[in-house]
Amino acid sequence: MRTPFPAAAMAALLLMLPSAFAATPLENFISRSFEPGAAVASAPLLCNGSYYLVSESGVETYVFDASAGKSVQDAALLTSILEQDAKRRDSFDEKIASAYAFPASANAAKAVDESKCLQYIGDDSDPGCTDRQTCIVSCYSSPQCSLIIQADGFIDAVMDWNVARKGFSSQLGSYSEGLDAIRFDPSAIDRKISSLQGLFALARNMSNNTIFLTKDDPGCSGKNATRRCFEYCPVIDYSAKQISAQVQNLTSLKGTLSKISAQGARAGAIAGKSAANDAYLSSRGKEYEEFRTGMANSIRSLKARSAELAKTVADPSIAPMISRLENISALSQNLSGQGKYRAALAFRAEFESLSNSTSSAIDSDGRKYSSLALAMKGFSDKASGSAWLIGNASASAYLSQLASLKADYPAPLSASGISDASSALSGMSNSLDSAIASKAVSAGNSSSPPPAVPSQKPALPCLPALIFFPALLIAFAARRRRV
Repeated sequence: MRTPFPAAAMAALLLMLPSAFAATPLENFISRSFEPGAAVASAPLLCNGSYYLVSESGVETYVFDASAGKSVQDAALLTSILEQDAKRRDSFDEKIASAYAFPASANAAKAVDESKCLQYIGDDSDPGCTDRQTCIVSCYSSPQCSLIIQADGFIDAVMDWNVARKGFSSQLGSYSEGLDAIRFDPSAIDRKISSLQGLFALARNMSNNTIFLTKDDPGCSGKNATRRCFEYCPVIDYSAKQISAQVQNLTSLKGTLSKISAQGARAGAIAGKSAANDAYLSSRGKEYEEFRTGMANSIRSLKARSAELAKTVADPSIAPMISRLENISALSQNLSGQGKYRAALAFRAEFESLSNSTSSAIDSDGRKYSSLALAMKGFSDKASGSAWLIGNASASAYLSQLASLKADYPAPLSASGISDASSALSGMSNSLDSAIASKAVSAGNSSSPPPAVPSQKPALPCLPALIFFPALLIAFAARRRRV
């Protein structure tokens, strides 16, 4: 029989569930600092404390202190945290320790076999071998050295090695001087690298000394032998590989110093980004509300102007543009409702551009129709005002043509309708101007005075019509003088 699960245990388990799924301080910080859907990433920093680098879309934005539950604002602390992280990521302490350990390690590597060789050449006591004469004396003090001293080139090889080993020991002994400066000074690293290169050259030189070479080394035996190789001392480890590795270590350390020195600027950039994001978070609600209100006002104004325009001009492109503006407004409001203010505000440039284009289209249509309407009025005034010259019948005929044109192109007009009506009106206006000019010339050629002006004043003709009256008077006056 299955034992029932205790009710008290079940209740305790249910109480524990919310805490088991509770958000961490970092998750809470990200939730309140970034909008839903933002590409946010976080990574722990390798330093003293619980710090995380938080980035949005690959841009470093915050350093979050998990123990305090907030971002780091202090520039000095921010720089220190980033420097610690850079050091640990680049194994700074390990590189420093390696540089410090090198002198002792190189001394230990050569110590045993070097002391043996000194004993073999009789140079294991002061003052030892310092020049050719003392080297010969030292050699004779060692039974085995005295047996080979007469070999051609042997003493010279001993002297060469002795000079090189003393130089090596001297440089190795001074290597530790000023070594602490490599922690912060790239030029100190350069000096140590130069010293290592000198040690490497000495080590290579000594490794080719004939007192160490055997018959198996190149040039030591056979028909093509170029030197006498004595195989007298055991090969001494002058740490050539270790020196090369240390050069690489210090070169890498120099790169690490460069990274560390860049953390101040990096900290400044993060602090600036943090401040900018905090400022955005505090102002985004007001900023969006201003944008939303502006959209509503713009759409309302454009609709009113479009409705007024529709009385005279039929432009099928206006309504879709306003509809698109309404869609943008709806999308933006939907995103803001989800807390995605940045995405909502991103529509601002598109909305403003489309709103300006719609307004310009309405204005352009209005100007085109107004221009046609003014031209029609001008034609009507010119025809009426010239009746005394071209005759009432002719003036009435032109006014009748205008009435027919208006009937053929009733409002609202399309863009092509405005163009066609303007073209037709232009032809009518040219015809009227020709009639007026013809009558003016005829009146000038006649000996009779011009017809009397009707007692009732006609409407003032438009400017083009007025041009013909001075011309007519001048022609008539000239004709009277000739008579």
